[in-house]
Amino acid sequence: MKFSKAEIDAVIAASPRTTVPLNRLVLSEERQVRPQGSTPKLSTAELAASIKDSGVLQNLIVVKGARGLYEVCAGGRRLEALMVLAQADDIPENYPVPVLIVPADKALIASLAENVFHIPMHPADEYAAFAKLIGAGKSVEDVAAAFGVTPLVVKRRMKLAAVSPSLMAQFRDGQIGLDCLMVLASCDDHARQEQVWNGMPSWNRRPDYLRQLLTQGEIESDTDPVARYVTLKAYEKAGGTLRRDLFSDDDKKAYLLDTALLESLATAKLQKKAQQIAAQGWKWVEVRARYVFEEFVKYGELRKTRRAPSREEAAAIASLQARLETLHAQMDALQDREGDDENDDREFLKLEAEGEPLEAQLKALQEALCVWPSELMVQAGCVVFVGGKGTAEVKCGLVRPDDRNGVADVARKASEVDGDGESLVSLPSAKTRPVHSEKLTRRLTAHRVAAVQAELTARPAVALAALTAQLAQSIFRDDARGYHRPETVFAITAADSQSDLLTAAEDLQAGAAWASVQAERSSWAARLPQQMDQMFPWLLTQDRETVIQLLTFTVAMTVTGIYGTEPERQRTDALAAALGLDMSKWWSATSASYFSHVSKARILDVVTEAVDANAASPLAALKKSDAASGAEQTVATTGWLPACLRTRREAGMATEETLQDASERVESEALAA
Repeated sequence: MKFSKAEIDAVIAASPRTTVPLNRLVLSEERQVRPQGSTPKLSTAELAASIKDSGVLQNLIVVKGARGLYEVCAGGRRLEALMVLAQADDIPENYPVPVLIVPADKALIASLAENVFHIPMHPADEYAAFAKLIGAGKSVEDVAAAFGVTPLVVKRRMKLAAVSPSLMAQFRDGQIGLDCLMVLASCDDHARQEQVWNGMPSWNRRPDYLRQLLTQGEIESDTDPVARYVTLKAYEKAGGTLRRDLFSDDDKKAYLLDTALLESLATAKLQKKAQQIAAQGWKWVEVRARYVFEEFVKYGELRKTRRAPSREEAAAIASLQARLETLHAQMDALQDREGDDENDDREFLKLEAEGEPLEAQLKALQEALCVWPSELMVQAGCVVFVGGKGTAEVKCGLVRPDDRNGVADVARKASEVDGDGESLVSLPSAKTRPVHSEKLTRRLTAHRVAAVQAELTARPAVALAALTAQLAQSIFRDDARGYHRPETVFAITAADSQSDLLTAAEDLQAGAAWASVQAERSSWAARLPQQMDQMFPWLLTQDRETVIQLLTFTVAMTVTGIYGTEPERQRTDALAAALGLDMSKWWSATSASYFSHVSKARILDVVTEAVDANAASPLAALKKSDAASGAEQTVATTGWLPACLRTRREAGMATEETLQDASERVESEALAA
């Protein structure tokens, strides 16, 4: 049945408006367009609170029924809210309810008008309205009571109303979902909100990734080990600044903003543990909030020795071993019995339960026999730090580079006495200062990975060969065929490496490799089914070329190979050689990308290598910033690359040209087939 708007307007205009006592209203089952129960009941309490505060703002539509009653054909939820208020004695049973009385034969038209032509308020308008109420002087508690919601709901809506106007406009247009808007609202800085949102690729605008970007530099109170060790209460008591996420399900969760204060509180709390460790006789004890492995790579490490047990310890160990052997024999006998006897099962579990504490005692006794060599302890030390579980931990037996010669002499003498000196200490080989810092090396190798990905997206034969090689190496790794060598393992992983690349190189998004890969990704995102469980059926309907192209792209996206220190071999070496990678197409040495991140001496070395000493000489008298700019101009046309970006030729392998020619031949044959 269809009605024109003119017909509906005529019915409304001809109907009288009046009030009817609440106890004379009943819900009409027959004359409602929207059946009872078809609307969510979640907001009934909110509606009741609003009516209690402001009255019924929109009349109900009714028809006269039998025995002086009026049947409600539009406004059932308002009627239900009024009933809730009457049952709670907040309004009288005969509360006057504004109604529009329509003829029975026109009730369906009026109900249709109520439900079809009513335009619901946009959530953004609701958030703004809540903010205006607070701005007009109402308290959060008053607004919460008026709408039947909790104060937290009011605070959340006000927070949403405070999002950047430009982002709110996108929310109104459906370009930003509510889940992402809530994450954006957790940050008060409009510029930061807009910067992060506009900088995100459209295909990766997910709440979790958005939260990760917005909270960079902040410390999560419930997941960070140091924060858990210090405790949120102690941090706040010390005056630490924090930010709470109103949209978190955990109302105790917070983001700590003062990293220096948090770590100073942690080191202060660790001092008591450090004093206990120092009393053991170590040369030094250092307290750190976190143990960073890279900071101690140049340190040597002592190894524990096993001392002879005392008479009492030997007796205790022998007794425990004998009892455990008996228990194990009894358990083996029960397992060897045929049949399914419940008594045997109970007896087995009983024996197992008896053996567990005995094994723990035996382990503790044996560990007590392993001790640090006292003659070396006086030249080594320990680091007290917060471990991954949020508890105090100790790394013992570290040898500082300055003490390595003395420790080596003592270990050598011990070796002459008992032949065991070499096992007492492990000393790393002396290393020179690296050419590139860890941060710069990670940035450079991230650019290399992005370039390999960009090149690989257009080379299905290489991608297919690399994937097959990776799988074959995993399967045949243990066979005596040499496949176990680490350098033959390709850089293909099981996960998307894009976020890792962006973390390592913040300038990556401005590069040609990144742009190429993202363009390809956007193209695929538009073609693929939206539901991931439809991916396999969809692929079965595609031609082989499409499947191979998608395989090529996905293999490219999983390539990784970021390094903190420049390695002799890189995981991307084999792929780079097969692709004939020329990094000068994708990266160039500029002041921003390279020269401002290295020493002035390194700048001069690079210019000398790329051009000659005469070109480097004028830069020596300049300030570093000017030397960096001058170096950029001098090497601009040379195609110079740092060692970690150069394509490596493997000894004993085919040359890059041979690999590239072979891959191109296979590729053309595959496509022709």
